[in-house]
Amino acid sequence: MTAPRGALRLADGLSLIAARLSELGIVAMTVLLTYEVVARYVFRAPTHWTSDVATTVMIWLTFLAMGYCLREGHMIRITAVIGQLPPTGRKAAEALSLIAILLFSVFVLWVTSRAMMDSIAFGRRQPSMLRMPTWIAELPIILGFAILALQALAELIRLPGRPAPEFSSSAEQELPPTDMEVRQ
Repeated sequence: MTAPRGALRLADGLSLIAARLSELGIVAMTVLLTYEVVARYVFRAPTHWTSDVATTVMIWLTFLAMGYCLREGHMIRITAVIGQLPPTGRKAAEALSLIAILLFSVFVLWVTSRAMMDSIAFGRRQPSMLRMPTWIAELPIILGFAILALQALAELIRLPGRPAPEFSSSAEQELPPTDMEVRQ
């Protein structure tokens, strides 16, 4: 029993570390874009590199956070039909979702790993001002989907010991009404 628990902790730990790196990426991207605004509008000296770097940081933070989003239940769900199922049906739907995420992640890993190896072999560069190597933007896709695959597998292993997921409309967050809706 210790091997599966250790593997589950490893998946959770990797997802958490990747999420924390994503948080740092948001801070870094904010600093970069603030720097660009100040440089452009205050000092009248725009940079040529901040857009490329901020875009690359955004790619990294987006893909690295996927496993954590799955772990915390923040993935988008369409529950109109599934929410009406009995507990065993909801659990089966959850299992199918996790299997689909796992299989898709493995497929993406296979495709993007080959693409990144080609990028490295052929020395591909991004068509931007900095002409960064393309593997820098491809690597987070591989890492993110690897972590997502591990987290999906961990959640699939945990699923039998958990209660069926609840999908109620009361759990949905609704936006407050706009001024126009209130006046009508």
